Amino acid sequence: MGSMANSEATNRDRIRELPDEHVLHIISLLPTVDAVRTTVLSKKWNRRWTKFETLDFDNRRDFRRHTNLSTFVTFVSRVLYYRDATPILLFRLKMSRCRYLPCVGHWIQAAVRRGVVELDLHLDFNNWADFKLPLCIFGCKTLEVLKLTLRPWTVEGEIPSLGRFPKLRFLHVKMFDPEKNEMEKLLSHFPVLEELTIDGTSKAEIIYGSTTSNFLFSAPKLKTLKIGLEGLHEPIDIHVCAPELENINLQRLGLTKCFLDGSTDSLVTASITFREYVEEYKEEYDGYTMELLKQVSDVKCLSVSAHHLKDLYLPENWLLPSFGNVNQLTLVFGDHSCWELLAQFLNNACNLEVLVLDDTSERTEDDEEIHWNPPEEVSGSLSPNLKTIVLKGFKGRRCEMRMIKYLLKIGQLLNKMTISPGRHLSYNEQNEFYTEFMMFNRAETCHIEFMQMQV
Repeated sequence: MGSMANSEATNRDRIRELPDEHVLHIISLLPTVDAVRTTVLSKKWNRRWTKFETLDFDNRRDFRRHTNLSTFVTFVSRVLYYRDATPILLFRLKMSRCRYLPCVGHWIQAAVRRGVVELDLHLDFNNWADFKLPLCIFGCKTLEVLKLTLRPWTVEGEIPSLGRFPKLRFLHVKMFDPEKNEMEKLLSHFPVLEELTIDGTSKAEIIYGSTTSNFLFSAPKLKTLKIGLEGLHEPIDIHVCAPELENINLQRLGLTKCFLDGSTDSLVTASITFREYVEEYKEEYDGYTMELLKQVSDVKCLSVSAHHLKDLYLPENWLLPSFGNVNQLTLVFGDHSCWELLAQFLNNACNLEVLVLDDTSERTEDDEEIHWNPPEEVSGSLSPNLKTIVLKGFKGRRCEMRMIKYLLKIGQLLNKMTISPGRHLSYNEQNEFYTEFMMFNRAETCHIEFMQMQV
């Protein structure tokens, strides 16, 4: 009897006994092609894949051994044809190094008809033909998250002015060689969008003397904006109308200008990274940095990054705006010539509480041409609220030592200075700097932390 009981226990279909919701959750974590294959494990699972709320297709991952797309296309088409009326929470489609096929648009339309909530398209057709973004995406009443990585692409036809993206809250667009008209079609208006990310690159050579492209997008509920366009072959002016904007992150601006039209009063954080100085555009961009900094001057947290001072396109007689509300300031500079800005930032940020200085340069030698001369007058030049200073990428240069000594001297109310050395400094060298820091004049309450050593 005991052996028969053991045999029955062994032959039990434990998978079959799992609750339906557990089965669907487990299978949904797999790529769709693997999830469909699980039907061989149990008869109960035979049609479970028709109820998947997540559909994840990738031609290179799912069918690596096939040299053509026919098997992949057949598989995706059959999954969409045979699935039931269950809404699709996520439809992810990745196709790369392949020829554009009209069926791709039909797949997207099928997902929209099934009430897709998140649409993630990563389509690289190797410049063989433009992918036409279906108009049904713009009017989808269930779509909340849209992620687009497209090359090349166009918008299919004319987009209605009303009813665009009625529920879209998150949009991430990665563009390659973007065209003005297509960008305007896609990015003109979002009634409920809360987060927008625009990035991409262009491999084209810079065309000197080309005209500037301008486009405006409106997003009355937008909270977070991220823009990172580099290598562009012509300047782009982006006008943003987002009265509730709180966070802005502008990376690798290059030939991109961003104008916050009526979008500055609500800003809390701003991060700006300047890149790609181009001599031909110096006159056009002369003074733009100051205008951009004025737009974000009322934020509480500000980060400014530049590799070279010339990347900032500073005018001849430049003056930084006042940063009266900034309580945390981060300066990320790769060339010590940029540190000439430090004194002005300190003078103009009267309520500063936390200062972060980050040296991104790779050079370790003490270049005699690098100078940093602190102002002779130190009285009142540092915010009385400044309690914490963080220095990252310390390399032990003499100009860095002068900077640290200066900051400790004028920071009589400092509570802490943290110094993070670069990777090239040996333990013995760190000890030597530790000893030198001990000799610097500083507030009695100021605690200096250098790696694992504490003063």
